[in-house]
Amino acid sequence: MRRGILLGWIFGAGSLLAACTTISSHYYSLADLPALEAAPVVSAGKASYGLQVQVLGVPAEVDRSQLLVRDPARGPAVEVLNQSLWAAPLVDQIQALLAGRVSADLGAPDVRRLPGLTDLPIRQMQVRVTRFDLVWGQGADLAATWTDRMPEARESRICQAQVRVAAAQGVAALVDAQRQALQVLAGLMARQGTSANPGSPDSQVSVQSGCT
Repeated sequence: MRRGILLGWIFGAGSLLAACTTISSHYYSLADLPALEAAPVVSAGKASYGLQVQVLGVPAEVDRSQLLVRDPARGPAVEVLNQSLWAAPLVDQIQALLAGRVSADLGAPDVRRLPGLTDLPIRQMQVRVTRFDLVWGQGADLAATWTDRMPEARESRICQAQVRVAAAQGVAALVDAQRQALQVLAGLMARQGTSANPGSPDSQVSVQSGCT
């Protein structure tokens, strides 16, 4: 009888300890929800073309559900945050943010959100993200190349950009910095690589971009 009570106590204590040590997961999104809610879908209206934005890929090391963070103090080492997860596949989130922003900036309807636009010529933008870094104590680094083919153009314009956004310590701050970097990239895509505001020396955002 005593042995049964002892085993029951040990099992119960072990279960309680396991429950107390369980770490819950946190999910993060790159979506700019206030902007998405405030900006209506651009309709065909008087638009001269429809817009198609496609993200071809991101660096393989960050193409995972867990957030990956670089630590300058540990050199090339990276840290995989198993309890900090993306709310949706990274490529899908980046594509949704870029397409929504570029569509709004250009006043051109996003053909992925309005698939019935068969009568409009299509402006195609294909993006490849070559750097997508979250860095402890520094912020977010983003680099991308993209092609921009106007309707009926014989050749695509090739552009590239590097964006750095400073951020305070913390996972949420790093995600917000990367969201800002993507918003800057979307603005550059709409302006064909031309930066409207290169920033001041003390700016939290630095940009390098251009097209050929």
